[in-house]
Order: sequence, then structure tokens, then C-alpha cells
Amino acid sequence: MWRVLEKDELAKLKERLAERYGMEEIPYVIVKSGKRRYRIATEEAVKVAGAQIVGVYVMKETPFGLMLSIEGTQLLGPLAKKNILELPKEMVEDWMKGKDVEISEVGKNELEQGLVIVRSGDLFLGCGFYDGRRIKNLLPKARKVVG
Repeated sequence: MWRVLEKDELAKLKERLAERYGMEEIPYVIVKSGKRRYRIATEEAVKVAGAQIVGVYVMKETPFGLMLSIEGTQLLGPLAKKNILELPKEMVEDWMKGKDVEISEVGKNELEQGLVIVRSGDLFLGCGFYDGRRIKNLLPKARKVVG
């Protein structure tokens, strides 16, 4: 089941996104689906009567903050202004295979410890966790490239 966030819930969520990722405005309706998951949809989609689910899954609550899905980074990543790791093109395949990234290989890019958005140019690749020396790959097993 899903529901559109109430005004105070939405304000808190947007404040957290602004604090962590520097996102100022989100041009979508945010709905909660389940206890810890969020989806984004259009105004029209949330008005469909009897819809079992609406929108695209974009993030979930974790013990260390709001973690964006791959689709979440693709939709919301362009709105982010901080905590973005710019991955060189030659490292994209390794990232998609599930490998962690040593910061000495790419530089810190002014990252704060915690969740970061990983991208290579205009290609958003999901989220990772920065522990001060490396980016831990958080891609779900089913989304990783095999081989």
C-alpha cells in the first residue's frame, strides 16, 4: 500500500535530502510505500483511483540515512549539489560489477562521510557509502553486472 506524504513529513524528508545531497527543489510527488521505502510520481498518477502502486521506487530509509536507488540517482541525482563521487569512465564497469572504490584512485571530491551518489559524467550509477577512505558499493546483487 502507498500514501502521499503529509506536509510535515514531506518537509522533513526534503530537509534531509537538502542536508545530505544539497537538493533544493524536488519536482515530483513523493509517496511512501511500505515502512521505509519512497517512490516518486506525478500529480496525475497519485490521483488514479484504486491504483495498487504508483511511481518509481527511488529511496529507502537505512540506519545511515536516505539511500537512493539507481533510478533514484538517475531522477534526483541531477538535482544534487554535494556528496557526489565522479567516477572515471574506466572504473564504471568495475563499479557495476559490485567492486568498491578506493578514494586514492579518484580523489575525495569534497565528500562527507556517509551515503554518496556515484556518477560518471551524465550517467548516474547508484549510491555508495563513504567511510573516509573508500566508497563501499551498495548496488543490490540483482543489479550487478555478472562476468
